[in-house]
Amino acid sequence: MRLFIFKAIVRFFILALFVMFFSHLSRAQTPDVPGEEVVFKNGDVILNGHLVLPDSSENVPVLVFLGGLYEWGDVHPQRPVFIKEILLDVFPKSGIGVFFYDPRGTGESTGRWGRATMTDFAEDAKAAIHYLDQRREVDPQRIGIIGLGEEGWVAQIVAATAPELVKFVVSLGTSPFDASRQLVNEYHSQYVCNGEDSTTALQKAEQKALSHQNWVSWLPLTKSWRHMNNKRNFTPAPYLKEIQIPALFVFGENDGQVYTDWAEQAFQELFPGGLPDNFTVQNITGANHFFHVVEPCYEYPRESGETRLNFSFRFKEIFRNWIFKQL
Repeated sequence: MRLFIFKAIVRFFILALFVMFFSHLSRAQTPDVPGEEVVFKNGDVILNGHLVLPDSSENVPVLVFLGGLYEWGDVHPQRPVFIKEILLDVFPKSGIGVFFYDPRGTGESTGRWGRATMTDFAEDAKAAIHYLDQRREVDPQRIGIIGLGEEGWVAQIVAATAPELVKFVVSLGTSPFDASRQLVNEYHSQYVCNGEDSTTALQKAEQKALSHQNWVSWLPLTKSWRHMNNKRNFTPAPYLKEIQIPALFVFGENDGQVYTDWAEQAFQELFPGGLPDNFTVQNITGANHFFHVVEPCYEYPRESGETRLNFSFRFKEIFRNWIFKQL
């Protein structure tokens, strides 16, 4: 028994060193973009962002984008690619502004990412929207919020608790089940991709997720573990049930972080009588977490920000047309 505990501790600290090492290899910078660099505040936190407006800047609707981080809080190399190709190349030329910012504790923003709760991040997003409200070019009645990955939870909190601030909400690759099951989902995918059968993978994933969540509650040594500890009891269910504005949920068939069938089951459990009329749920064949068309188990090169893959045409079509319809 002592040997088992000793091995577990050794594995835990090896994992900590691994996370800290790779967190410094994956810092992608915000791309050079047209538009204006802006600064706004939420309490003592100073947040840095970019506002890109169309040429005709009067009563402009604006999309607020959140997401695109690694689980340890660094910017994923595909975040700037997603922002450019999915948002900037499409919406400003159609008369719609785009606003995105560095989450607290990342990029040029102050604060501590690893110590923030989902509610903290949601308050930052509300501060971003309040900033936009003050801009004379922006139509405050036509602001939409978009969250990719777990930042979709942040967008959902805003939509549920402050519906007067946003006209619609979009969640992309965001788990409708709780953070603990999302971690199981992620670990299950890793085991399956390493050759385990699904049943064995699920057993191992559940054990691993429970072990890691226990460890981070006792020893939250790194910012990724502090973040895991802060979100381990989070569940989106209460917020999903409160959303009354138009809401789009999109999932990728090959997303190892959120399985489409697990998401479907979660929605059925949340809404046994059927989805609310204001909800739209779409699954994208062949798409991963960033909605690139890839094979299952595809992994992005860790050190390459230049990787270019094709975004799903179906995803781009659904995403674009749904937003146009709301505005």
